[in-house]
Amino acid sequence: MAAPLAPDDGPAVLTRAALIERIEARLEGRLSDAALAAWAFDRFYAEEMGEEMYEHGAESAIADALDTLMFGDGPGFRLDEEELRALIAQLGSV
Repeated sequence: MAAPLAPDDGPAVLTRAALIERIEARLEGRLSDAALAAWAFDRFYAEEMGEEMYEHGAESAIADALDTLMFGDGPGFRLDEEELRALIAQLGSV
C-alpha cells in the first residue's frame, strides 16, 4: 500500500535570521565573497520563481540585502566588514 502524499506546505521561507547567519559566516571567514554572492543570487531568484518567500513583514529589507549581496564578489562591489555589519544592523531593525 502506498504512503499518503504529504500536504504541500508551500514555498520555503527565508528569514532575516538565516540571512544574518550567512553574513556572519562571511565575516568569520567560513564563507567567501563568491559563496555568499552565489547564495544570495539563488535566494533572490528562488523568490522570483515562487520557490521561496521572504519572512512576512521583512520582505523589502530581505530583498534589498540580497540584491546588495549577490553582486558582492564583483570588482567595485565587494562589501567590507563595516558594510556587512551595517547590513546586519539594518536587517535587525525591521
